[in-house]
Amino acid sequence: MWIDEVNCKLCIISSRTSDLVRLNRPEKLPEILSELSRLLQKSSRSEAFSESFRSVAKLVGVEDPYREYKERLATIGKKVAEIVRHKLQQTSWDLKTALRIAAAANIVDTSVLGYRPKKLEEAIWDLPAIEEYVELPSELYYVLDNAGEAQIDFVVAEALERNGIKPIFVVRSEPYEIDMTESDLAGYRVIATPGNISPIRWIRDRFIIAKGIANFEAYIEWGEVPALLLFRAKCDVLSRVFSVPRNSPIIISGEKAKAISLAQ
Repeated sequence: MWIDEVNCKLCIISSRTSDLVRLNRPEKLPEILSELSRLLQKSSRSEAFSESFRSVAKLVGVEDPYREYKERLATIGKKVAEIVRHKLQQTSWDLKTALRIAAAANIVDTSVLGYRPKKLEEAIWDLPAIEEYVELPSELYYVLDNAGEAQIDFVVAEALERNGIKPIFVVRSEPYEIDMTESDLAGYRVIATPGNISPIRWIRDRFIIAKGIANFEAYIEWGEVPALLLFRAKCDVLSRVFSVPRNSPIIISGEKAKAISLAQ
């Protein structure tokens, strides 16, 4: 589904044309616009965004067009993760603090219309505008988002473990924008779901902690199991839907997020 039929479709056009400009292939703009005219007819926002990114990768001739950018984000994220680790050690690995930081760290994005991020090291201390918690089970799936914030998620996962909760990382098996894939997670226990669409589409058991807008929107379409969604309201659409200032961190159950979104 498209939460906002007009603005979300403007966003995908802006995102994919910006991808080609950023990747120095502006001569491919007519081709991506032709492909987008087809994808805009899809009823699924998540499918349209994932398929359009595959088209970008094909047009530039690189399977993972943002590989170098992801590596730079990971380098920054690792430095900030050490700050987060120190903070959580000071709080005796307080889980509420860890989840607040995880939501606030959802700051980097390549494809939100008009979005301008803050620096990660500043953003992690922003408090959520919506903060809802549910009881977490002893084992859950942790669906990762972009390469920079994932370094912080690794520390948050340690906080979960220190609180008796075993997280299993879940990622897409194929590249999507700056998101983590299986190849980015050597040394970690990870489940990779098919293709480059959000893993939420495939999860049918256990509990989910999911990071980022794309996973939130996929949950609205396909979420079937209990979840805690951590993301920022990076665009005017999400700011309006959740009645929060733009770019506010949000911690919300999947059930409540779906109810609010579908009521629009």
